[in-house]
Amino acid sequence: MGSGDVDFRFLETRFGGPAGARDAFERLIADIVGIVHPDVQEVQANPGDWGIDAYVGDLGQDGEVHIWQSKYFIHGFGKTQQGDVRDSYNAARKAAQENGYKIASWTLCVPCELDGPMLTWWEGWKKRTSKAHDLTVSLQTAGRLRRRLQAPAAAGVRNHYFSPIFTLPQARPDLEEPRGLEELADDSKYDGALFVLQMDEAGLPETFAAREAFFNAEILEREVTDKGIQPEISALSTWRVRVSSTWSTAFNTACQISTARRLPQLYGEVLERIETSHAQEAASLRAHVLHGVGLLHQAVDNGRAGWVRDWRDIAKNHRAATSNRTSDPNNGEG
Repeated sequence: MGSGDVDFRFLETRFGGPAGARDAFERLIADIVGIVHPDVQEVQANPGDWGIDAYVGDLGQDGEVHIWQSKYFIHGFGKTQQGDVRDSYNAARKAAQENGYKIASWTLCVPCELDGPMLTWWEGWKKRTSKAHDLTVSLQTAGRLRRRLQAPAAAGVRNHYFSPIFTLPQARPDLEEPRGLEELADDSKYDGALFVLQMDEAGLPETFAAREAFFNAEILEREVTDKGIQPEISALSTWRVRVSSTWSTAFNTACQISTARRLPQLYGEVLERIETSHAQEAASLRAHVLHGVGLLHQAVDNGRAGWVRDWRDIAKNHRAATSNRTSDPNNGEG
């Protein structure tokens, strides 16, 4: 299987069986959507997922969302699958009604094709649902998803999920050795860094572990960039997107729960999700999930995330202060 081929059955080999493939397919759909909509977000099942696997828009009161629902129907689409589709859509509509947002579109994504009778059922259900609830309902089957993944813009996503380099490491002996974690000797390293300041603003006084994770992410980034192995470069880019999506989903949820400036559970929630849900991304780079935590702190340091409601203002002020220090000719002089 070449890196340009797309066979959704390969996900079971790549991700350790049907359960792993089902989770990977959900992430894959979010990543496909993210090619066109970088602000796509995923919803963690806790315990339910509101009938949403990925969405673009606003889940707040009077908001509007576009929803993508993935169903890993790898063995085909029949009567049982019809019920699953109806249940997922009804869950999405119920959540929208209870939380006051509007569903603008609902897209079902499946890694199979529908036969004639099932296509007839789908078209009928789609028309009835669209008319009754004033929204757009659409279907992305294996063929449509495959064609989207074969586009040049999707190369990074395609290689991450379907390149055999990750399942056949014996073909690349230099990729077998796992990357370890380096200790950070200087606990004052990164004093003044934005990601440390954001933690201070959130009332998170212990920052050494964050500095060490950031330090290791910097090492990982240099190694991947210096080697220039395209699948690793793509995998790192995909992992960054996943980290950003994990943070944004948790941040939006925290803002809905509390109107306070500080969001006390946000930091721990995001780190826990990375450490428990990003094992596949780590494995694709022979890395540790703590490298993913470091990628998160890099995102914060780059002004793309934060730990308090007004994190954007903190990032803006930090940039201005840093720029002023850099441009001041007397900076550092007595």
